Amino acid sequence: MRYQSAAWLTAVLLWNGLPARAQEVAQTATPTVIRTETRLVLVDSVVTDKKGNYIGDLTQKSFKVYEDNKEQPITSFAFEADPSGPNGAQKRYLVLFFDNASVSTGDQINARNAAQKFVDANTGPNKFIAVANFSGTLTIAQNFTNDAERLKAVINGVKMSAVGTGGGGFGSGSGLPSLNGAATFGARTVLLGLRALAKGLEDVPGRKSVVMLTAGFPLNAELQSELTATISACNRSNVAVYPIDVRGLAAPGIGTPGMPGMPGMPGGGRGGRGGGVPMARLGSPVGGSSLLHLASFANSFAAPEQARGGGAGAGAGSAGGAGSSGSAGGSRTGGSSPGSSSGTSSSSGSSSPGGSRSAPGSNSPGSPGSRTGNTGSGNTGFGTNAGRGGGSTTTNPSVNNNLYNTRSIVPPMSNLDGNQSVLYALAEGTGGFVIVNTNDLLGGMEKIAKEQNQYYILGYTPTESAEGSCHTLRVKVDRGGSNVRSRSGYCNVRQVDLLAGKPAETQLESIAAGVTAGNIAAPLQVPFFYESANVARVNVAMDIPSSSFKFDKVKGKLHSEMNVLGVAYRPDGSVGAKFSDTIKRDFDNKGQVEEFAKTPLHYETQFDIATGQYNFKVVFSAGGESFGKLEKPLLIEAFDGKQFAVSSLALSNQLRGADASMDAILVEDHVPMMAQGVQAVPSAVYRFKSTDRAGIYVEVFEPGLTDEKPPQVGVQIKVVDKKTGGAKIDSGTVSVASFIRPGNPLIPILLRLPLQDLTAGSYHLDVTGLDSAGKFFQRSTDFEVE
Repeated sequence: MRYQSAAWLTAVLLWNGLPARAQEVAQTATPTVIRTETRLVLVDSVVTDKKGNYIGDLTQKSFKVYEDNKEQPITSFAFEADPSGPNGAQKRYLVLFFDNASVSTGDQINARNAAQKFVDANTGPNKFIAVANFSGTLTIAQNFTNDAERLKAVINGVKMSAVGTGGGGFGSGSGLPSLNGAATFGARTVLLGLRALAKGLEDVPGRKSVVMLTAGFPLNAELQSELTATISACNRSNVAVYPIDVRGLAAPGIGTPGMPGMPGMPGGGRGGRGGGVPMARLGSPVGGSSLLHLASFANSFAAPEQARGGGAGAGAGSAGGAGSSGSAGGSRTGGSSPGSSSGTSSSSGSSSPGGSRSAPGSNSPGSPGSRTGNTGSGNTGFGTNAGRGGGSTTTNPSVNNNLYNTRSIVPPMSNLDGNQSVLYALAEGTGGFVIVNTNDLLGGMEKIAKEQNQYYILGYTPTESAEGSCHTLRVKVDRGGSNVRSRSGYCNVRQVDLLAGKPAETQLESIAAGVTAGNIAAPLQVPFFYESANVARVNVAMDIPSSSFKFDKVKGKLHSEMNVLGVAYRPDGSVGAKFSDTIKRDFDNKGQVEEFAKTPLHYETQFDIATGQYNFKVVFSAGGESFGKLEKPLLIEAFDGKQFAVSSLALSNQLRGADASMDAILVEDHVPMMAQGVQAVPSAVYRFKSTDRAGIYVEVFEPGLTDEKPPQVGVQIKVVDKKTGGAKIDSGTVSVASFIRPGNPLIPILLRLPLQDLTAGSYHLDVTGLDSAGKFFQRSTDFEVE
């Protein structure tokens, strides 16, 4: 059969009036993981003179480091170019990152020719290069090696615009660190690919350089959060990004072209309603075709509030405490963030590294410049919607209420060529520089290589701060006429296994493995989504009774801690995966505690696990004899990354548009359930009111989408009354073409759950994913309507 009529294919969900941030998940701060006795913040700084020459004779006394505009005492100091220093013999690691998704075939050829010449002069006993490709997914084509011939063969032999769903390459040299070669097919943008690359470099020692050969890409509102998270991941892994716009001198004059390999960008859509290819019909529509609409929810949300220039968004607290004032990202004054990105170039009008963003001049890149000035020079940042409320009844403990603006670590951007603004932000945010408006790609790459050991390492001990908070960094030197480049900030990321090695973990493990039942009940859902071959991400959602928190007076506050442990047991009793956490709450008086206890606390977290069969248990306790013990079977079918597959289903009645609040989620390396700019917060209990605006989130993996002639993909939704067995809803086959991101085999889909068409009762939901080649897979769940 062909796809259903336009009534089924509409991309607009007719939910007018739903506010952009309706039913947001409030967020509450928790103590920092950066401990003064165990960790330093290290800041790599490159210093040049007015002509771009590196300055290598500075001492520790020459530097001042500022965190959030407050000077920090420097406790460690080193200069990488000093052969007698502590890092003099350290290996240098550089990654050639080819953004095939944005680059034309001709420009790819030019970039790869320059790269082949580059490796001849930049490999050696302590110089290692890796090759990564992004063509909708991230693939490691070559791990670190100093074998120039091997590198050139890989650079020359990589298939242009191929979309890989698995790693590959030739392996790394003996004893060298390796990048993870397994691609994540869920990569949504080149920013996510770059972020994954940075995370893969976290265990590689020292400062790493990523040379990003790209044509750039426009930065829309949805990608703002990805940019923040990418800069944070690079800074956490000590990765400096050096983008090269491979379009050369013609770049500013060509405007902002569509990018066929990038989702969501002009020119990137496949388009079409797909009416011409028949698909197997799984049932006849029941109840009328107007009951269900595809959830292109973005059109039913107001535009996210991204305040500019000092606007404030005060946040009222809910259920137990006033919200902190939500300051928007105003002008970046007072030296709290890098200033304008102007610098002095040795060749007037050229595109100098870190230098002037002027029109093209000479054909060679200028000398390394600097972000001159310590104030924002009129540039303003995007504000977050801070101030979520101190005593929220609904919280994701992995994300706090953003006491510090996460976007403070993103340098201010100007309206340059539409594709280049993001390149400057990446470079300035991580301490690199940009090569643009030049046809001398090799010359630009040589300037980047020269900088690999021309930097100082400054260390200081940070004060404690909230987990998830982000902090700006700024470095000054006392040498007149000098310019300094360093990363723009860092984010204090929460530990993954917070209770590891602590007595509380041992106690909860004993309860989980024992036979004693818990005495605190709570609903639990554990939907899963495939991450890569035979690996899945499990989203844990549960509603913990707030009355089970026990409060004591601590430092003038009423304080409570709830420890949480989740364990997935294999059939033989061994542990397949585990996470632990601590939820902390502080209130000023008993009235706030009583208000907090009225509504369950919504808890969410994620963990990765291999495919297989498990018995998943969650134990939580605030101390004493009371504890909760929840249990659910977890079956994740084997998946090789090459077959048609469908994730499990997640239902949600909390939907919100993408805005700056997404930053903190991504910075914490959590993957939101998001489709077309709308996030679904997973519900812990599938019981809804008929008036709820609820959605069904599911992910379909279609490997054929990377083929030259991709198949059409659709879904069918059936709702059956569990009491009578009668069919209440049958959508027929519905196209999901609007959710497809070109070059990406993973389709995140958000559909409307038609509650208003159902009476009170219990229902069974089937969602079937299918394609025009005859492949299909069905997932099911139950829900109730009040």
